[in-house]
Amino acid sequence: MPSKNQELNREKTANTSSENSFPRVWAIFLLLLILATHRLWFASLFYPAIPLAGSAVPLPTLTLLLPSVFIVGSLLLIIAGKRRELWWLTTGWLVISFFADQHRLQPWAYQSAIYGVVFASMDWPRAKRVLIPLIASVYIYSAAGKFDYQFAHTVGQDFLDSVTSVIGGLPDNISPENRAKLALLFPTVELIAGIGILIPATRKLAGGLVMMMHLGLVAILGPWSLNHSTGVLVWNLALFVQAYMLLVKNLEGTESKPTSPWYVRPMIGIAICLPMAERTGYWDHWLSWALYAPHTSCVDVEIHELEADKLDTRMESLLGDSVDGWRRLSLSEMSLELRAVPVYPQSRYQLGLAIAIAKKHGIDEGIRATLRSVSHRSSGKRSSKLLLGRADLETEMQRRYWLSH
Repeated sequence: MPSKNQELNREKTANTSSENSFPRVWAIFLLLLILATHRLWFASLFYPAIPLAGSAVPLPTLTLLLPSVFIVGSLLLIIAGKRRELWWLTTGWLVISFFADQHRLQPWAYQSAIYGVVFASMDWPRAKRVLIPLIASVYIYSAAGKFDYQFAHTVGQDFLDSVTSVIGGLPDNISPENRAKLALLFPTVELIAGIGILIPATRKLAGGLVMMMHLGLVAILGPWSLNHSTGVLVWNLALFVQAYMLLVKNLEGTESKPTSPWYVRPMIGIAICLPMAERTGYWDHWLSWALYAPHTSCVDVEIHELEADKLDTRMESLLGDSVDGWRRLSLSEMSLELRAVPVYPQSRYQLGLAIAIAKKHGIDEGIRATLRSVSHRSSGKRSSKLLLGRADLETEMQRRYWLSH
């Protein structure tokens, strides 16, 4: 018969294992996400890095490379079971990476930076308690961003066609208005799940719903259907596992500290509140969990056909056909082709990217950009402004944005 001390030691070991398991699992997924999007994290010669603050000038390759190397190194140590304080290193280097190149502000990287502070600062029971409201807010804000004309008539239709394809698709006689209403079922389910997470009595049920939702997204977004980037699929799998471990299994642990650090709860509160400013332009779309939401601000870029040969061969191959002497350069296609991730959905970033491309290739008058606002929630309409020439682009950047100029 085992002694009482042996039983206590086993229980303590089990609790410690539980306490460390989710942070280590998240570290594994973060490492997989960085590997899946390695062209974003390990400097690309063809794709300009746009710093989060300051002028869009080329940064030394080492400045872009070193943070990524240190992130990978700290994650490997965390996975190996080293001290949880290593999450401070991961978070710190992630933040440096964001400032070096704002394209690295992928929603999963931003989420991981917040998680890193929590993992490094708190024992597991307290960490789980502060993470639950943040997790719920992701689904609530993501749903809110999809109750929108643009989603209902574009991306929502793609989702609807993919889901209904297994039964031969929707009947042809369904009106566009009814198709749009059906598309809004996706954010409705997401909103129900988010609210359910906040209520202890329904949390486990909501967790099951979230798991089914992420499996559905993998089915919709995978290479067999809409063929989204690998990083998107890995993140959905990470959130599937998160829902199981935190909401369904309800992973427990032991409280090892008498109090929580003062800064964690305010940080989580700020992260939950800031997305309210997304539609006004004061907080970025991805940082507000506007996921698969086409209402975001953007920039359409065109290069004059007389200047097209100034682009490097790989970028020139992405130009569209000439229309009135201008050839469209799709920033979305360029990002997927050269970095294997979606372009950062923010007009500030995309305008900075257009300026950097013009500078790098010595294009002055032969570039123009149409700056498009966030679309109206109920009509889908946007305001737009045409900018002609690099000087016009730079002037608009300085006038409109306090970052990246």
